[in-house]
Amino acid sequence: MNIKENIKKLYKLKKNMPDLIIREINLSLINKVYILTIQTLTSEDKVNDFILKYFSNKDLFKNKTNIKKSISEFIPAINYHEINNYDEILNYLFNGFTVVLSNKFCASFETKALIDRAVSESSSEPSVRGPKDSFNENYQTNIGLIRRRIKDENLYLKEIVLGKKSKTRIGIMYMNGIVSNDLLHEVYEKLSKINIEYILDSYTIKELIKKENKTLFPTIASKEKPDEISVALLNGKIAIIVENSPNVLIIPTLFIDSFKNSEDYYEKSFYASFIRIIRILAFFLSIFLPGFYLALITIDQQVLSSDLFINFASQSVAVPFPSVIEAILLTITFEILYEGDSRTPTSRGASVSILGALILGDAAVNAGLVSPIMVIIISISSICSLLFIFVDFQGSIRFWRYLCMILSSLFGLIGFIVTFSLLLINLCSIKSFGIPYLTPYIPFYKKEAIKDGIIRIESSSSKIDKDYLKGENKWK
Repeated sequence: MNIKENIKKLYKLKKNMPDLIIREINLSLINKVYILTIQTLTSEDKVNDFILKYFSNKDLFKNKTNIKKSISEFIPAINYHEINNYDEILNYLFNGFTVVLSNKFCASFETKALIDRAVSESSSEPSVRGPKDSFNENYQTNIGLIRRRIKDENLYLKEIVLGKKSKTRIGIMYMNGIVSNDLLHEVYEKLSKINIEYILDSYTIKELIKKENKTLFPTIASKEKPDEISVALLNGKIAIIVENSPNVLIIPTLFIDSFKNSEDYYEKSFYASFIRIIRILAFFLSIFLPGFYLALITIDQQVLSSDLFINFASQSVAVPFPSVIEAILLTITFEILYEGDSRTPTSRGASVSILGALILGDAAVNAGLVSPIMVIIISISSICSLLFIFVDFQGSIRFWRYLCMILSSLFGLIGFIVTFSLLLINLCSIKSFGIPYLTPYIPFYKKEAIKDGIIRIESSSSKIDKDYLKGENKWK
């Protein structure tokens, strides 16, 4: 490696990068050392106390013929790397390392500054029971939160670097002996084909490796809680950890996973099963309830009893819009309020909720713009969709809700049945990395469906036994 040429490049880089520090130290008449660091990424205390303090004592080098050996042995840094070219120098500098460059060798020492937030409770996945910690933007911390839960030598971590400009580290974690080799090979193949300028968050990876399914339902989940990632790994799934991202991806993700929550495993099985059934019911209500009402009130009134139809019709007689327009306007209004509340600071979020739910809703009914029954129908449907924390899953619910409302208002119960059939066909046609989306029910795996499907049965066995995610060996 040409030391003089590299120093010239670094001094040229410093003109447009003032936080690049280049410190020149003369050890003797012939030995000169350059200390390189990026001030905004490194800890000044570590650099001063462990590196500069060592080089300031020139008596240590009087009788030293092998400076490389002396530096590598006496500078107290466990993360030490020798560098062979200019690109590696930049890579270590941008990762918070301090580079020592001399006439005979070049090495880096880890001196990262703590510029990350502490481990805190998840804001998007709050929990009443179970662990409260969540991932943050620190890559090493996220891996440590998982390793703290799975203390096993079979927990493998493979790293790759993606992004021409960002050079983002991507960690692939899996349990050797549990994960399927076919699944692992497919994930590696998709990641290796990524060729973009930058990766700033795990959602970029999520979009790039998503299967070519024509569906809005999520086939890759994003989680902030390390206990859920640990359970997924022990069940034969793969976790993808992205540097600078607090969200870890789980591959594969199935339809039933959207109805599970980490708290289910800290409750009695009866209560956890009951809550999962409620979530399934909420899924169907959020999609089909407005469409079912529109089908009955607009086309198939004969299905309703006379008293019920008269009651519904009397509430809508003063509304100047058709029922389908009324339903769509109410739904869009709720979407606006929901987005506004999620983007509003916590201190002002309650004001938005009160304004939308109480003042605006009550005023719209009194003004005759919407009917009370329509407010109830749309409110129940919208609240049911809030049970699901996956943003992608909520988006798919919204799409199918609007489709059901339009078809049901045009064709009545026939449109309602067509929407249900299209939804079922779509779910049956999806595969998440080769695994049918409705597994373990379609196809049916008796053991998994009974033990940890919609119904969760308590078991004293620690055996990992997911037939559809089976690796080469069984693990206990």
